[in-house]
Amino acid sequence: MKSHRQVVTHTFKGKRFEDHGLDLDVLPELYAYKELLAATAKELWRRHHSDRQRLPKNFEDSLCLKFFKLVEGSVAVPIFREIETADQRELWQGQQPDELDEAVTLVTDAVNAADADQSLPDLLPKNVIPLFDGYGKTLREDESFELQPYGSQKKAAYTSKSRGRLLNFCAAGYNDRVDLTGEVRAVDLGGTFTIRLDDGTKVPARFSPGQEDSVTEALRQHASRRLSVKGTAEFHPDGKIKGLSTVADLEIRPLGGVPLDPSTKPIWQVIEEIGAAVPAREWEKVPADGAQNLDHYLYGHARKSSSC
Repeated sequence: MKSHRQVVTHTFKGKRFEDHGLDLDVLPELYAYKELLAATAKELWRRHHSDRQRLPKNFEDSLCLKFFKLVEGSVAVPIFREIETADQRELWQGQQPDELDEAVTLVTDAVNAADADQSLPDLLPKNVIPLFDGYGKTLREDESFELQPYGSQKKAAYTSKSRGRLLNFCAAGYNDRVDLTGEVRAVDLGGTFTIRLDDGTKVPARFSPGQEDSVTEALRQHASRRLSVKGTAEFHPDGKIKGLSTVADLEIRPLGGVPLDPSTKPIWQVIEEIGAAVPAREWEKVPADGAQNLDHYLYGHARKSSSC
């Protein structure tokens, strides 16, 4: 079952579009915009699920964007998200705002900030900013792309000027929030340590006196433990991490494990709830010798006589 819901309207404005026709030369701009939204949505999902190391299966496939018509007003392109569901419950869930909708809003806010020469939104993942290099390449001096999230009065005009400001922002590097996990490889009791990520990157950081015990314990047990770090990191212009500038939170985790969620129901309680949901008349159909004669009921083998 497939359904569609609108997420944004992307309008091409300028002399080229006054006849309400879309120049084929600008079609790559829609793809570049989609890539920007997808990358932002993935980073937001990682922030929202810091206990998960991988994106859900087919996450990127779920970010399928389409347009079905061009609307007058220069050339307005209503962009819809295609949602594939198995039942009504999934259909309802697919209609709820998620990271993609948040990405649409953040990109719109970033464009507005760049156009006004203001600071970019704090929630915008800074490592997606280089993707603006591929978005807006066809813009001419008298043209703009107007972005309007669906259901919002908010609009942003993306011009060659705002594009240039966005790219200048990351030209000298930038800072962004991080949530990473790695192996503590070295500790200097003067207040610094080095953590190695799964891809081999070694990241230097500073710790406070109150964090010393956690850092040194992670080093002592580095063969079987990993240190989860939340804070702020400095990045090179290409998006590679340079080092942690602040460490807000530390947590030692088992190698390959995730911390226990105390709110999670114990398995015995889950089993009890499932059993309680089964009507009594169905329980009456369960044979009293089911455990002893399981093969009889499953495969038709000869019934065993009771030894009691």
